[in-house]
Amino acid sequence: MKIGCVIMASGMARRFGSNKLLHDFHGEPIMVRILRSVKAAGIDHPIVVTRHPEVVAICEAEGVPSLLHDLPKRSDTVRLGMEYLLNQCPELDGIMFAASDQPCLRWESVAALCAALESEPGCIHRLSFQGTVGNPVLFPRSVFEELCHLPEGKGGGAVVKAHPELVRTVEASDAQELVDVDTPEILQSLL
Repeated sequence: MKIGCVIMASGMARRFGSNKLLHDFHGEPIMVRILRSVKAAGIDHPIVVTRHPEVVAICEAEGVPSLLHDLPKRSDTVRLGMEYLLNQCPELDGIMFAASDQPCLRWESVAALCAALESEPGCIHRLSFQGTVGNPVLFPRSVFEELCHLPEGKGGGAVVKAHPELVRTVEASDAQELVDVDTPEILQSLL
């Protein structure tokens, strides 16, 4: 199967107080972790969508394409990522949306989501841990049109809510994989 991945890196990190994606996590910027997990899982078509030139520089160093924009809404980030991926590879079977601030996400979990899509190609697959759902979320081709036309300000969660019958979960190895680094305190708790 051909799977793309939109890595969402457009947040303003207001609760963190500075660009959290640049902060150190075991010797490298937080942003590097998701790039390496996606590559190690074998996803051939990643794109980082960001409004931060510093993130673009990290992507260039890691050999991952990026789109720099200045649009305000989450739906803009989704749409830009979808447009890029579908222009690069129109025959994609699935598109994963991954948060850029989950430094404990393991490549094995990303690969397990891809394997789940192969087993159930018409379903929406999302990472979870003991009943708590989170990111990444992998969407099948059948909902691409909806993702391209989200209500203003909404993300892929709107499509998940519209199709609960399609949602399947893939169990993460531990709860930390789902943690977003939204504050300096959360970052310290993961180190």
